[in-house]
Amino acid sequence: MSTHPRDLEEFFHGRTAAIELIDRRRHGRDVTYEGDGDLFTQSWFPLCRSSEVAPGAVLGRNFLDGRVAVYRTEDGTANVVSAYCPHNGADLSIGKVAGDRLVCAFHHWEFDRSGRCSATPTGDRIVEGMKVFRYPVQERFGLIWAFNGTEPLFDLPELGFPDEDLAFHADIPSLDLLADPWVFMCNTSDFNHIEVVHGIDIQGDATSDINWHEFGYDYDLKGRFRETGAAIEYKVGIRGSNIFYQMGSVNGRWFAFLYPCGIHRPGTLRSYFVIATRKSDGTPEDDARVAETLDFAQKLEIAVVDQDVEILNSIRFTRGMFTRSDKALGRFVDYLKTYPRAHPGADFIR
Repeated sequence: MSTHPRDLEEFFHGRTAAIELIDRRRHGRDVTYEGDGDLFTQSWFPLCRSSEVAPGAVLGRNFLDGRVAVYRTEDGTANVVSAYCPHNGADLSIGKVAGDRLVCAFHHWEFDRSGRCSATPTGDRIVEGMKVFRYPVQERFGLIWAFNGTEPLFDLPELGFPDEDLAFHADIPSLDLLADPWVFMCNTSDFNHIEVVHGIDIQGDATSDINWHEFGYDYDLKGRFRETGAAIEYKVGIRGSNIFYQMGSVNGRWFAFLYPCGIHRPGTLRSYFVIATRKSDGTPEDDARVAETLDFAQKLEIAVVDQDVEILNSIRFTRGMFTRSDKALGRFVDYLKTYPRAHPGADFIR
């Protein structure tokens, strides 16, 4: 596998319009898709880059099967609430921020950080129903995340070292695909896929060393890229239903890769490429090492994901004729079937 993919501009050109290629969902057998029964997996979903929302700004995003408003209070705190005002349904993402309140553009109802209406220009009495749904929020790895639930069930993964000891690539490219996030995550436990599609000759039996836990799994992956001979030593894992993480080295060069996928409508995903490495010690030589490693790792991971794009844009994933070598993949599909699902914001975001 080449570590020098197509030019990044060429790779991303037209990808964000992918949702227009297919206007129907593709449902396979014996698997549960996002939105089935009006429910979605309970996980942390990335909504946007931190840089896209300045203090005092508001941004609209499609989320699950509805819409949310992402905004920062004037002190810089990120918040995510259902987008539609309970008064007449105006989209709050075209509103404004006043201090720590989100103000509707239509009749200037004001909503505090809990989602409750705190004031109206007319002085009308405020009752219980005058509220929007507030999602649990985290801002980390250069992204703003919302948890599909009233309380988070787990935290985001660590990337090998404390965040403050890592240097992150300044660019966080995004990519839209025509599949639920969990479909992409299936690739991590599909060792046939890793060898055949990504051209990695795996050393040992990674299947027997998978560490399964309540909200995901991880394992050590050692091998070589068949095309270049580059040696890899990774720890890879899945958190929740939609967050891939990887840390380790290629020919001794250490970096971390986080690939979380959000849902901007059922049957689609919006993914982000987050790349990190150890911080520089402050010398010019180490500054150069950091910059070179970040650029190398980003190009490598984009090249790997590129090999999956056409597959994911057309697959109708099904739990079909799994064989002995699909043991780990089968267990992950079973994990997904019993994974917690909910939609507490359904009456607000749709």
